[in-house]
Amino acid sequence: MKDWRALLDWTGILGIGVIAIGLVVGSAFTGWTAVPLSMLATGLALLVAWGITHRQEVGVFLGLRSTQTNANILVAAAAMAVILVLVNVVAVRYDLRLDLTEEGLFTLSPQTRQLVQGLVQPVKVWVVTTAPDPNLREQLERYRRLNPNRFQFEFVDPNRDPLTIQRLQVTQNNTLVVEAGESRQQLPQPPAPDLESKLTPVLSKVVNRGELLAYFVQGHGEVGLEAREGTPTLAQAAAALGQEGYRVEPLNLVQSGIPEEADVLVLAGPQRALFPGEVEKLQDYLAKGGRLLLLIGPRVEAGLDPLLEEWGVVLGDDIILEASSISQLLGTGPAVALVTTYGDHPITAPLAAQRLMTLFPLARSVETEAREGIQATPLLRTNPQSWGETSPDLESGPLQFDPEQDKPGPLTLGVALTRRLDTDPEQGSGSRQEARLVVIGNVNFALNGNLRQQGNRDLFLNTLNWLTEQTEQISIRPKSITDRRLTLTGQTFRWLVLGSTVLLPLAALGSGAALWWQRR
Repeated sequence: MKDWRALLDWTGILGIGVIAIGLVVGSAFTGWTAVPLSMLATGLALLVAWGITHRQEVGVFLGLRSTQTNANILVAAAAMAVILVLVNVVAVRYDLRLDLTEEGLFTLSPQTRQLVQGLVQPVKVWVVTTAPDPNLREQLERYRRLNPNRFQFEFVDPNRDPLTIQRLQVTQNNTLVVEAGESRQQLPQPPAPDLESKLTPVLSKVVNRGELLAYFVQGHGEVGLEAREGTPTLAQAAAALGQEGYRVEPLNLVQSGIPEEADVLVLAGPQRALFPGEVEKLQDYLAKGGRLLLLIGPRVEAGLDPLLEEWGVVLGDDIILEASSISQLLGTGPAVALVTTYGDHPITAPLAAQRLMTLFPLARSVETEAREGIQATPLLRTNPQSWGETSPDLESGPLQFDPEQDKPGPLTLGVALTRRLDTDPEQGSGSRQEARLVVIGNVNFALNGNLRQQGNRDLFLNTLNWLTEQTEQISIRPKSITDRRLTLTGQTFRWLVLGSTVLLPLAALGSGAALWWQRR
């Protein structure tokens, strides 16, 4: 009997050991298969057997105050452990992320979400690097979560997988390759915060149709396409179009006609009137289903009256002035028209949804008249505190609204127009079914320096994409990191050194001496 009693005394310790071994085997080696589960059941049975045979000792132990105190601590610790486990389960199942950066650099833009979620074919991004960047991996994972069935990425070490590097035709380390079917394009690996602004345009080029041709009419003082120091140009706008899949070319209508392969035509800021023959070419182009963007600033006679009359567009002989509190808050002058109200149109729908403002320095109003077969939609509306100033001299005195001469706000400064064509059904679905025209009474919003203000860039690109029926690219584009570097001149640097090494220590010594003098 004593032998059995001694044997039962060890069942508790044996049960605890068997349970511990079962937990280790199940969690670290085999998983929760039959073996670790049977070990847990055996250990629990041994503990129960020990408790039954040692009821008196268990009762005395449970009655101790120290036992009750330790039990309370154990229960509290177990409750905290359960809470932590539940929090982690919820965090894994519901992935909530907060982007606290000013530009929203770690939140994918609407354009990226629209593009990736709408992929119709599988796309894979190869990251060729010998030192994978975990931040870059996290950024690419954001893309993958939008469409895990169509978007994938993979890091490739050129030293370990030379066959893949040869197939991708990569010659440099730290290179990204975007591949969709037979289409493939490379780009240098950007820093993780800049990934979206670099990758999304390339992804759009790969998955969308071929390169589009945008011709900019030249020869009448229009804004140039190449960057020039001290001269406002459309260089940034042309570069942005290149990222959207356009090839930008100049066009002189006096020397040649409008190429048949032209997808869109842009007349940006002419300073002199076009010749009647050039205007006729534009009219014929629209009559065949062409797509035209007119950016005409104030106090300019562009010679487009026949075309505008045909489409029912009237350019105001005024300059829009702003007197709202928003203008004062932003510090812009009265000649900068601010637009926060947009028409119901695909071009401006993303701007209205994101509540983005657009700015138009030196703009004129644009009105429309009814024409049979033409549908006109206002795009841009100023606020009620604005007006159309008709005085020829803005510097002659204080700018005040004259109800007898000036146009009261709100005013329209941009319209989109469409006209259905009488096309032959036998021409097929590839022929254009309508002509499209957009008229904006301003060109300065698209110039270098102004293009990146608020929603100006998105407005310009959305307009071109709507004209060319690239509806999948009409959105709000990724943002880039704001350059906040502080450039110090030599004199400023010397003052900084003097202040930190001489003035601040002297100020500290002076305040300490003054305090000692008062207390002595």
